[in-house]
Amino acid sequence: MKLRQDFFIGVQDVDQDKKLTNHGLLEMMSDVSMLHGVKAGQTSTEGRSIVSWIVLGWRVKVYRRPSMFSTVSAYTWAQKHGHIRAGRDYLVCDEKGEMIAEATSEWTPIDTKTGKFLRITPELIGSFDPEPEEVNFPEYKLPALRRFEMEPDAVKLVELNTAMFDYNRHVHNSIYLILAEQILPEDVLQGGIDEFEIVYKKEITEMQPVRLEYQREGDAHTVAIRSAADETLHAVVILRGTRV
Repeated sequence: MKLRQDFFIGVQDVDQDKKLTNHGLLEMMSDVSMLHGVKAGQTSTEGRSIVSWIVLGWRVKVYRRPSMFSTVSAYTWAQKHGHIRAGRDYLVCDEKGEMIAEATSEWTPIDTKTGKFLRITPELIGSFDPEPEEVNFPEYKLPALRRFEMEPDAVKLVELNTAMFDYNRHVHNSIYLILAEQILPEDVLQGGIDEFEIVYKKEITEMQPVRLEYQREGDAHTVAIRSAADETLHAVVILRGTRV
């Protein structure tokens, strides 16, 4: 079952050209994912939810960027799944119904009472009415981060603040994109990124400085986000493509 939600693009969602930002787009997709959990009866709008679905990673591709004060429609649906991970895809359209972005993601369920991972059973996933045949990126597989090493071209320490943390008391998933942008070269930021991936390794739960490591290889810009204290890897963000 596809779920649709309309979003109004406000001032906080646009860049200096008054076009929708990647962060604004990612927040829309995050919100519609949570709404789908509410409709499925697993996410509560107050207090503790029955099940908490944790995002493991995103791949997002942007084709056009709507302007400030326009309305877009975000669609999401549960995709194929295994015993631990479940796919979720997205389509975002403008007021004419034309596609402006598409995305895929992977999620895993956690028992909110015990804090332990849950096995994905037919009963657990069934309330989302999955559509496993409809896949945005059929050949795509979320990169594994069992071991990740790179020789950075640049390194930067960034302080966190309380606004970056959500009600789960860890840094909100879309904030990792904002953190990664802090070390991107100015020419990359000005050119614009229209495709990106975020792969999460370990959540940030403490107010601590993070270490950003940046490497550029062709049109790929990779940012590793680590703890400044012990170099624990929290996430890797890969950004591609510039607008001309």
